[in-house]
Amino acid sequence: MYDVSITNNYFVGLFLDGGNQIIAEANGGKALLTRWGSHAINVPRMGDINFIDLADQKLDSYTNPRISWTQSTWGGLVRYRGHDAYFRYEGGGQVELVVDRFGSVALHFAQGGMSISLDDLTVT
Repeated sequence: MYDVSITNNYFVGLFLDGGNQIIAEANGGKALLTRWGSHAINVPRMGDINFIDLADQKLDSYTNPRISWTQSTWGGLVRYRGHDAYFRYEGGGQVELVVDRFGSVALHFAQGGMSISLDDLTVT
């Protein structure tokens, strides 16, 4: 499991998993969500920040023995508006999420992470 610390500089509050309770108030609100798995944070008028708990599954295309954090046991994936980020960790992971005043998202992964590209849709 991992923790997510949130700073919300957007002009409206953020919601969790399609609910109606604000988890981070507008204009500087903060939240700490502990022992996370798979959840979605809704940024009103922008869409969901989708957190997917990968557990011990690795994304082979983004695993490299020369990049030590990609060898960590646990991992997660964050998807938002066609952009993706992959992170891994040992023990308890930490994700820092900042939503700016325009609804853009910045992520920091304490134990290692990177921007990646996953297809949203393929046709075969």
